[in-house]
Amino acid sequence: MDRIEIKYKTNFFSKESKIVFSENELRLYCNNKLMIQIDKEEIIAFRYGVSWIRGIDFYIGRVYCIDISNGNSKVIKIRLRSLYGIHKLVLNKKFNDFLDKLYEFYFDENISNYIEKINSGEAVTISGVIFKKEGVNLDVKKADGFIEWTDLYSRVYTYYYTLSSKKKPDYYKAFTYLKDWNAVILYAVSRQILLNKGLYQESE
Repeated sequence: MDRIEIKYKTNFFSKESKIVFSENELRLYCNNKLMIQIDKEEIIAFRYGVSWIRGIDFYIGRVYCIDISNGNSKVIKIRLRSLYGIHKLVLNKKFNDFLDKLYEFYFDENISNYIEKINSGEAVTISGVIFKKEGVNLDVKKADGFIEWTDLYSRVYTYYYTLSSKKKPDYYKAFTYLKDWNAVILYAVSRQILLNKGLYQESE
């Protein structure tokens, strides 16, 4: 894959920053100065979404948020702020461009690796959920917390994702894309495994 750069400003008055995507690392530059570098093999946590800016009586803007972490001390934070709808369409496109490149360079491979490990019988933990070849465990503290794939129900919402037992609908766990690390990875892995098994159902 080629080296790709995406330049951006958090707001109209901020200095220009850029994210550099490559097959070996991810870099954040601010005013042409390298601020953070995370090697590809260290990129293990990811979250994104939109937070709202509230005025006195109503919302006056939005912030597009993307966080990438090595699970330790390094976090690359991307923020794109729009007030009163100014540049909203431009920033929304840039937000999606960032996500496309993050998946292309890093997370599509991570998702495939997780699925391969699970299918081979290895237990994998994503966002607090233990994935196994036979199913998932939403809560290791529960003696009956394990859910077989045939009993697993997933539901997609605008800002979050849920996994639950079909037999026990009250036993569920919700994951917020903006706040929970790797909620989007958990969604992709669980959805793909359910699809592969012919068990995935579109949310009503």
